[in-house]
Amino acid sequence: MMDLYAAVIPQAPYIIGAYGLIWIGLLGFVYMVFGRIGRLEKELRVLEESVERRTKS
Repeated sequence: MMDLYAAVIPQAPYIIGAYGLIWIGLLGFVYMVFGRIGRLEKELRVLEESVERRTKS
């Protein structure tokens, strides 16, 4: 068991760094998706208002 720990512990900073980069990438992706959803909702609202104005006149 000590041989396993001796092999893994020196690599720990790389493993922690890799997981950190994965989480940063994932959070960045989620942020971009929510931003895109917000823009699409705004565009949909504008389109709905435009259709509503055209049907009233």
